[in-house]
Order: sequence, then C-alpha cells, then structure tokens
Amino acid sequence: MAKNWKQILQRVDDLRWDLSRDYKKGMRVPGRIYASEKMLDAMAGDEAIEQVANVAFLPGIVGHSLAMPDIHWGYGFPIGGVAATRLDDGVVSPGGVGYDINCGVRVLRTNLREDEFSPHVPALLNQIFRDVPAGLGLSGQLKVSMKEIDNVMAYGARWAVEKGYGWPQDLEAIESSGALPGADPTKISRRARERGVPQLGTLGSGNHFLELQVVDEIFDEKAARVMGIDEVGQIMVFIHTGSRGLG
Repeated sequence: MAKNWKQILQRVDDLRWDLSRDYKKGMRVPGRIYASEKMLDAMAGDEAIEQVANVAFLPGIVGHSLAMPDIHWGYGFPIGGVAATRLDDGVVSPGGVGYDINCGVRVLRTNLREDEFSPHVPALLNQIFRDVPAGLGLSGQLKVSMKEIDNVMAYGARWAVEKGYGWPQDLEAIESSGALPGADPTKISRRARERGVPQLGTLGSGNHFLELQVVDEIFDEKAARVMGIDEVGQIMVFIHTGSRGLG
C-alpha cells in the first residue's frame, strides 16, 4: 500500500517539503523535495521518495538529500536526485542516478510562430519519428569510426557544427561552447566506445523526449530576451537525452 507522504513530510512552503532525519535511523541529513502538491501526488506512485531517504545515508553528505520536481525511481538515487558530499570524508558515486553521463534537457529556440507552424506539424512529427531513433539500445543514422568518436568526445558541439549539424553561433549559446577544456578520450574504455559509436544521434528511452512546444506565457521578459524568447506563440524544441551507451 502506498504511503501517505503528505502526512510524513513536513511542508516548508508551497514548493518545498522536508523529510526528517528521524524517518529512518541512520540518515545523516534530512531530505528536501522541490514540488507542488500535485507533483508530490505523482511522485507517490513509486519508491522515489524512499530513495531520497536512502541517499541521506551517504558518508560525508552535506545539507540535504535533494529531489528535483521530476524525481522518479532510479538505481540508487532517485532520478532527479542531487547530493553534495565533503571532500575529506565523502563519496564519489558515478552510478548513483544511472550511467547516462551528461543526461539533461536543452531548449532550441526557433524563429517560427505558431500560426505559420501549425499546418506543418503532422508532416514534421512523421519526419521526426522516421529520422530520430528512439528506444532502448537503438542505433542511429550517424556512422562514425572508433577514431572519430574520440573527436566527438574531445570537441563536443564544435564537432557537430563542423560536420554540418549546427551553426557556429550555436556554440555561443552553450555552456563552455559545448566542450570541456582538457577532455581526454583516452580515459574512456574500448567497451564504452563500442557502445557509443552506433548510438550517436539517438534519443534513448525512459524519460527521454523530443518535444515541439509553444511559448504561451512570458514570466520574466529580461531573462526571456537573453534566451532568445521574443514573444508568445514562438515555437521551441525541447530535447532530453544524454551520452547513451557511451556514458
């Protein structure tokens, strides 16, 4: 029987809920969940909040075992869980949430408007389903060699731009221009490369998605302008993926 988390959690405000250290003997810090009441109801459907408590047992953890609004059942952490640990007595957990390194969400802005875009949605969706492989373990249409995958890892988004999959100005809107200085592909195992080569350009499975969205309200005009969001009705593309088998 599902637990009534609203009775167990302590409400901080409309969007924050705390899980006391007393919930489980041995918790080193409390849990903190960022969610509306409606989101919390959705979280109660699996054991994600239980995993928030489990993360609080980690050696050296500081502050809180944190849970973002999208948490759901993961490997050890809930997916959407966050924890910081001290340098001296903490732990490094590369597989706490999972193994899809750099998994995250990115928004691509367009200059299209809803009125001009809407008639083309059915055809575009068909093309996306045809051209963007999605699902567990699927391979993509990009064919690269083992040597070329090293360039992907070293140069990141710049590699994609040089191959015609983006524009130079895209790099200006990506953190660290889409590549971390000092990235060393030689540290990556051959097995990881073998998994990653066929999955380049794929979306993945689970909670990964590619969505076409419409701006229906602007809450902060200054921040929106910085991100290139100009007006209500603008079309945006949301992408959630990661490094797939390579990570």
